[in-house]
Amino acid sequence: MATTEELFISISPQSYLKNKSAILMCQSDLLKALKRLQNIKVLTTRRNDYKKQFFHLLSAISKRTELIQNKLPTPQVPKIFSHKDKIVAEHKKENKKTFSKRDEIEEELQSIQAKLKELNS
Repeated sequence: MATTEELFISISPQSYLKNKSAILMCQSDLLKALKRLQNIKVLTTRRNDYKKQFFHLLSAISKRTELIQNKLPTPQVPKIFSHKDKIVAEHKKENKKTFSKRDEIEEELQSIQAKLKELNS
């Protein structure tokens, strides 16, 4: 019987080479996985840095636009333009197609009321 200190096993050279290559392949796969994990860590830190830079840029842009808007005078729109906008909006409503008779009747009533308001004013 063998002693507890030493134990010898005979393995065929083919199975030894096969098992040794399998172990080396596993080690190389683990090292590649570690390398990818380190790359992912670097990329996440870069992404976070870019997010912070982007946030700072957006906040700076918003502050600058607020400053510019505060410095610009508010334009006074003449009544002519606002009246044309109303006419364009009414024209769009008239060109809008509806599929139910009830909506068509309501639109006709609104257009007639708008024309009466124009005539009375």
